[in-house]
Amino acid sequence: MNKTYLTVAQIFAIISGVALCFGFILVIPLILGILNFKAASVMSRAKDGTATNEEVRNWSIYLIFTSLIGGIFGLIAAESKGEGQVLVEGTSLEQKLKDLDSLFDRGLISKEEYEIRRKKILESM
Repeated sequence: MNKTYLTVAQIFAIISGVALCFGFILVIPLILGILNFKAASVMSRAKDGTATNEEVRNWSIYLIFTSLIGGIFGLIAAESKGEGQVLVEGTSLEQKLKDLDSLFDRGLISKEEYEIRRKKILESM
């Protein structure tokens, strides 16, 4: 998922959540504001790699009704194919190398890019 789009969706979810919470006299806007904060939380987890595309897609559809721009960017991020995506931090060195090998074996990265990324992973030890 594209982290830039996730960040935009997260910001708009927070802004609209705050705006809705200021209508705390009414129960419905308060509930919607809290749900917007939950959506922002999902976008944040997606940037870290701990939320699925399906979660992002579902919360983005919700956001369309409360924060149109946030929802649209969330959907774009959920449907993007790896652009801006990074390996989840905390993944073992072995797993990162296996993932890199998989990308190369599937023809998704060139030999040069494979060597560059492999060097960066090994240097991060």
